Amino acid sequence: MSAAADDQAAPQQRVDRESLTSWLARVFDACGMPEDDSRLAAEVMARCNARGYETHGVTRVMTYVQKFESGDINPNPNMTFEMRDAVLVIDGDDGLGQVVGPKAMDRAIELAHDTAFVPCFIRDGGHLGAIGMFPLRAAEAGMVSVLMQATSPVMSLPGSQGRAIGNNPISFATPVAGRDPLIFDMATCVTSRGRVLMANRAGRDIPEGWAIGPDGEPTTDAEQALLGAMLPVGGPKGIGLAMMVECLAASLSGTFAPAMQGAQPAIGSATMHVGAFFFVANPERVVGRDTFERHIDGWVSQYLSATGDDARLPGQRAAATERERTANGIPIPPEIIAELREVGDKVGESFDVPLT
Repeated sequence: MSAAADDQAAPQQRVDRESLTSWLARVFDACGMPEDDSRLAAEVMARCNARGYETHGVTRVMTYVQKFESGDINPNPNMTFEMRDAVLVIDGDDGLGQVVGPKAMDRAIELAHDTAFVPCFIRDGGHLGAIGMFPLRAAEAGMVSVLMQATSPVMSLPGSQGRAIGNNPISFATPVAGRDPLIFDMATCVTSRGRVLMANRAGRDIPEGWAIGPDGEPTTDAEQALLGAMLPVGGPKGIGLAMMVECLAASLSGTFAPAMQGAQPAIGSATMHVGAFFFVANPERVVGRDTFERHIDGWVSQYLSATGDDARLPGQRAAATERERTANGIPIPPEIIAELREVGDKVGESFDVPLT
């Protein structure tokens, strides 16, 4: 089926955000997670869908449930937080990334109230999902943050027969006075592997230039792309960014098993046992809140003026989408609704969320 088939796709039904969050929390409870952790993970995942990050929201629930069953995710991790000189080192104990990520970020935000800059490493943190969700937490608390995570190898260059390095995503967020936070989140490949997973589930082709098949040749077949490798954004520049993330998030965190062991994620899988690097900076203590906000406002105004009436800042559309979907419900594709029902049957928490 070609990408043009999107036009004939079945209409999506909408789910109330709080109802979806509550059901997700019950699913995680059934997987053995503590109640507070279940609610935290559910809120992160439902917010992904609310903001339009469908590739990293509820579409990942089945994979996580399977990882709980296999023992790859620890449902009740003993997270530790250790200061080494001026660096915060977090051991996620192989917990769910949607628990480890926000807890790590919240601890760094707390520390940043008393210091200018908090560099952090996460080891054994699990798949963090849409990593921009965590710098967004910092921006909403008035902080600036950058976060990056190393993944299992899924990316290579044209003609390669094998995966060279992870898609190693990078995210950044900052508060902007009087506006929604500016948030930027990118994979170092042309697009996230999650978008290819979604296309494969829906039986759609992917655009040219996204991936190569196992033979190293370009492909528009989503399944062949998942068996092959993603292509880097900007060619060698994307590979260079991925190498930077590999060094900071994997080598320095001491969590390098996926790359060093050549782990090859299966179709639909999510990377586990991985590392991340992030920092939180407090503008008040670095330069003063007024100076920071004045400069941000100046260049944002210049940017919007120079780029025309339709210009918007990164994160602006997602914020508007979140407001609309919180009010009117979150659209879920039919194939994902079917999968959520399967998840519910699997864990004994029927997907009984009202659909409109």
